[in-house]
Amino acid sequence: MKLIPSFLFLALLALQANAQPLQRIAPEQVGMDSRKLMYADEAIETAIANKDIPGAVLAVVRNGKMAYLKAYGNKRIYPNAEPMTVNTIFDMASCSKSMSTAICTHILAERGKLRLLDPVSLYIPGFKNWASEDGKDKKVIRIADLLTHTSGLPPYGPTSELEKQYGSPSPDGLIEYIANCRRDFKPQTDFQYSCLNYITLQRIIETVSGQSLRDFARENLFDVLGMNHTDYLPCKRDKNRKWINTSLPYWAKTDTHSAANRQLSTVNYQLKEVAPTEKQPDGSVLCGQVHDPLARVMNGGISGNAGVFSCAEDIALLCAALQNGGEWNGHRILSPLGVKAMRTVPRATASLGRTLGWDNFTAYASNNGDYLGPNTYGHTGYTGTSIVIDPDNDTSVILLINAVHPEDGHSVVRLRSLVSNAVAASIYPAPRIYTEHYYKRFLQFMDEPAITSKDIVMVGNSLTEGGGDWNARLNKKNIRNRGIIGDEVMGIYDRLHQILPGHPEKLFLLAGVNDISHDLTADSIVSMIRMTIERIQRESPDTKLYLQSLLPFNESFGRYKKLTGKTNMVPEINAQLETLAKEHKITFINLFPLFTEKGTNVLRSELTSDGLHLNEEGYKIWVKALKKKI
Repeated sequence: MKLIPSFLFLALLALQANAQPLQRIAPEQVGMDSRKLMYADEAIETAIANKDIPGAVLAVVRNGKMAYLKAYGNKRIYPNAEPMTVNTIFDMASCSKSMSTAICTHILAERGKLRLLDPVSLYIPGFKNWASEDGKDKKVIRIADLLTHTSGLPPYGPTSELEKQYGSPSPDGLIEYIANCRRDFKPQTDFQYSCLNYITLQRIIETVSGQSLRDFARENLFDVLGMNHTDYLPCKRDKNRKWINTSLPYWAKTDTHSAANRQLSTVNYQLKEVAPTEKQPDGSVLCGQVHDPLARVMNGGISGNAGVFSCAEDIALLCAALQNGGEWNGHRILSPLGVKAMRTVPRATASLGRTLGWDNFTAYASNNGDYLGPNTYGHTGYTGTSIVIDPDNDTSVILLINAVHPEDGHSVVRLRSLVSNAVAASIYPAPRIYTEHYYKRFLQFMDEPAITSKDIVMVGNSLTEGGGDWNARLNKKNIRNRGIIGDEVMGIYDRLHQILPGHPEKLFLLAGVNDISHDLTADSIVSMIRMTIERIQRESPDTKLYLQSLLPFNESFGRYKKLTGKTNMVPEINAQLETLAKEHKITFINLFPLFTEKGTNVLRSELTSDGLHLNEEGYKIWVKALKKKI
């Protein structure tokens, strides 16, 4: 075995150090009822007792946090029993299509390397388009048709025949077959789920990038998000025709728990966390070699339709990033508009239910269950894996099962729906309990004259309310102070119905510091501000909206214990807010540097009496900045 060079080992250590799993919290902290989630436990445990599955891992992500993570049963029951753990790595099967191939395709599109409307033949010479039997009617097959399974390609290929003709592995032989095989219908006129679509996408990704799908996904997706236990695992038959892996999985190369000499571990050792799949005719069990025959036999384990191995915590990072507009922990894989396009059914095939990489409402989408939102999207894998993402409720359900172990033949379709239903039913609006002053102020707004299109509205928390008479401060009529001490972003969201029906001329929004004190992440706070902005623009499109940066605070006063250690979160949030303002084409007012001590992120002590709220000198600075916009 070879030793890892010291410089490479240090680099890998640094990479691992930056990879952070989602914060684990109690379900109740994100508006979920843990007692209701026990119905999901019950459904899974019943399936195990009925011997429908050996075991499972369930993860629920909500508001960018891990609200539920649990392992059930065994990951292996043949030839011996081994318990399932939350760290178990699964053969993701067709989930690979969405969580890798589709995203990689969109990454290249965002970089201007390809168009989704490009003909497939532009990248695969000789690729046959659709033509009617008489040859009079023709239609080009495009990349978007592959993504949405509307290309007309057959569902699968004859693996045994292909192996006899081309050998194993033979990616070129497989592509030759796909390029020339029959087309079942005219593109965009029907939906037919096809592994050949995504194997074709793999070839396009590799042609455009000059890298293998494995390397491109690692460099541009898995590494970026810190998905350190996610990889394609190359494999082949050995001289005894037994399936073996041909290179180490990524997590072996970053393993810091092996011997003190830091040697690379053997493949078998590093596959100890992998859930095995199907028993083979020779009595061996696939474990770390992809279950899908085309992916294994013809593509050697690296395939556009299957081949990714991953664990619940890694997939949770991906779900959180997609729910956060393509970015997590400061690392971006896609733009917000790219994510939105990927999860939206295209207009050209609106009735068919498939998005540009995921499933929205086809017959294959039963894993969504009955109660999640109408924009829910996801994917399933033949081995038993499932990913469901509900953007409306900011909830993802990750259910990982090796249902084909030790033998194929069990269906988990119903179980997936039962689990999604239990998760959806556990979601309750988190009660927001405020002070008596808050509710008095709320009632005061109800009793005031209704806001009109001539009004300018200051919306925020104690900083805004503390400004008092903004008319006098800004020497302007019709300025309405709608700040409330202690308010948070979603509190403001919930009371917009008092403001937006009047379609005010301008609205100045300042919120977020109270959310910091509630231990929310920067990404979560910005996500809620995004929701608020989108509601304002949707319900009052003529209102000119101004997004103000958060102001700094000063921990040295010792008054607000829940803000201790969080000073540097403010510029992090502000950077994201500035980007958010650009995306939504609204004015961003960066107040932050006007209030900080030179060279720090700390509120100047002469501008505050308690480290958070402004004194009169502080308001003068704020007013001066706003007068340019009024």
